Amino acid sequence: MMRKILLLKTPEEQERTKALYREIFPEDTEEFLDFYYKERPKRILAMEEEGQIIAMLHLNPFLLSFFGKEITASYIYAVATKKEKRRQGIMGELLRYAFQLLKEEGEVFCILIPVAESIYSPYGFRTVAKLSKEESEAEEGINVLYAVPTKALLERRKKEALLDSEEDALPENPVLMMKILNKPLFLSYTGYPDESEEELLRRLSGERIYFSDDI
Repeated sequence: MMRKILLLKTPEEQERTKALYREIFPEDTEEFLDFYYKERPKRILAMEEEGQIIAMLHLNPFLLSFFGKEITASYIYAVATKKEKRRQGIMGELLRYAFQLLKEEGEVFCILIPVAESIYSPYGFRTVAKLSKEESEAEEGINVLYAVPTKALLERRKKEALLDSEEDALPENPVLMMKILNKPLFLSYTGYPDESEEELLRRLSGERIYFSDDI
């Protein structure tokens, strides 16, 4: 049984994962799916077995403000494995590949919104914030981490708001989890003491962080 990890960059390559997306996320409409695959910037890591895509995760880049500095960080989205291929360590392989890839590219950390925190904590993710529901919350106090409201981001949010999709149907009381990819860079940005990654993320969770529910 031959398996290999693929890094899919072009829309034509990424189309190969659409069937798996439909299978695992049937709540999303075809209208949203077409929009997402055509217009949202992303790369997709996929596991191929005998020519078939059996698992995937999407790396969606965001421009973030982090302690006053603008950086790029990847939001991990659409994590999926075919039901009959689960519990074989496939997603762990894809996540570890993603961590190494993003670290080599200079990213400080990656983020995700989990269905359950227990799924991702074994991979070094820790909860750093609750997701805000009101835009006004971003204006209160000093915010050390937030998505920069670029023209492209605002236009995408406006378009997505018009789509009939359940994409924004988040878990109850959704949270943002983070994994540190480059500890020295993280320390240089935050000014935190050199502690364990778990302790560093605990410190960060006490800071002012704002994310809307539609990242």
